[in-house]
Amino acid sequence: MAKKKPVVLRPFKAPRYSFDKLRVCKRCGTFTALPGERCKHCGRTALVTVEGRAASLAGRRMAAALLAVVLLTLISAYFAASGAQLALCLAGGLVLLLALVAAQRKARAAENLRALDELLGRHIGAIRQGLEINRQEAVSVLRENDTLAYEKLREIAVLLRGDRIARQRVALLHGFRLRKDMDLEMEQLLLKDFEPLLAEYIGEVARLRRDLIKDRTLRYVQRYEAQILEMKDGASLLAAVAGSAVRMKRYALLYSAFIGRYAHLLPRDRFLRLHQLICAYPHEAWNGLDVRAKEIRAAKYRWDPDFGQV
Repeated sequence: MAKKKPVVLRPFKAPRYSFDKLRVCKRCGTFTALPGERCKHCGRTALVTVEGRAASLAGRRMAAALLAVVLLTLISAYFAASGAQLALCLAGGLVLLLALVAAQRKARAAENLRALDELLGRHIGAIRQGLEINRQEAVSVLRENDTLAYEKLREIAVLLRGDRIARQRVALLHGFRLRKDMDLEMEQLLLKDFEPLLAEYIGEVARLRRDLIKDRTLRYVQRYEAQILEMKDGASLLAAVAGSAVRMKRYALLYSAFIGRYAHLLPRDRFLRLHQLICAYPHEAWNGLDVRAKEIRAAKYRWDPDFGQV
């Protein structure tokens, strides 16, 4: 087994909206999710956020509407038959122009959002193509710099979902020495089918960051429990996941049968947490987990002062 490599990953902040990572070139229209000043397609420094591009397009549309009102006012004034008609046309045009300006100012946020929706919807094919180019770029640097490759894939994965990119990220993470202070992810990496490298990663995360083990991960582990048991140290991996589940009452109740199968392998602190949960809620439907915990307590922690009667 290859020795895991110590790495330092750049901090990653998940965006509020996935499209916040997306930028578009004003010159050639190429989309990208990777950082950088220049467009990789045309080489111009013309990359802007899609929100900024949408706001610009909305602004142009509003300016065109204002220009149309001005032109209509001038045309009507040109064909005025008298001074009174001229004054009336100019006054009417000015009122209409001011009203339109006020309405546009009030509706600007909604117009920007509509323009963004149209931009993303109209160019969905170009967006997919740009993200695939980004993915290929990340893979191309894998041999020279696997850390950089992972960081690029992490950026792209905000927008480009699916098993292929998740599998590539899991394979890279398998070669890294993980630490608690890293920006670790979990549910974004889950696959549809069984993957031993993913199972190993789940086990490591369960030991380092129990808070990342949530419903989808617990369901994945339960679905492939038999395959994980066949792995080297598979039982201890499942015990680590079970130990993560007992941090919340809801998980302990929902996955009580799974936890019960590995309760005897839980480290003392995790079994104590389970014991405390059962004691705090003795009337819940523990599905036999309370009985199993009582047996383990009697066998392993009979004289431990931190444990009371289950």
